[in-house]
Amino acid sequence: MARVLIVANGVWPEQFNFERSFSDYSQIIALDGAANRLIEQGHLPDVIIGDFDSIEPSVLKDCKERGSQIVLDANQEQSDVSKGLNWAHEHHPTSQIYLIGIEIGRYDHHLAGYSALFECESSAILLLDGWEALRIDSTPREIQVREGGLFSLIPFGAVTGVKLHGCRYPLDNETLSSGTRGVSNEAVDSVITASAQSGDLLLLIER
Repeated sequence: MARVLIVANGVWPEQFNFERSFSDYSQIIALDGAANRLIEQGHLPDVIIGDFDSIEPSVLKDCKERGSQIVLDANQEQSDVSKGLNWAHEHHPTSQIYLIGIEIGRYDHHLAGYSALFECESSAILLLDGWEALRIDSTPREIQVREGGLFSLIPFGAVTGVKLHGCRYPLDNETLSSGTRGVSNEAVDSVITASAQSGDLLLLIER
């Protein structure tokens, strides 16, 4: 499966090595000001998306002249992360989408990154510093994990029909609500399987 990387303008995970990782992705999408930092590091993004309130005009001009696709989206009702997720899924419907840079030192932006997964009904994987985050929906999802590794299910409101296997505390068609019940589970195999019939459910995996 092809892999697409969305780069936001927050903190990039320490373990993410651009020099090694760039070749792993078929397309690099920069969200607004993230293009400034990519260019500084010598990487030309394939696509730049946003309202362009934080990208340097000289960087935008340079990227356009060098062949980057420029997607202006001035909608102030959505974050750049949501804009990037929607565009990536529309143009790369069979690719696995990854996203870095939601950790920005502001808790509202951090939580908004998670919320964007639900807003866009996205199957993207957020790469965090030592963790990954993804949305769980009604399609059973098999996730590679480290045997004995920690992970948590975080429901946003009521979530019904939750199934979880391959872990110390499995669930079978149960209902979760906002709280701490799904926190600090442990994988007993190299794969866990999770699904939920309705509601917004986030899976956080320690890497």
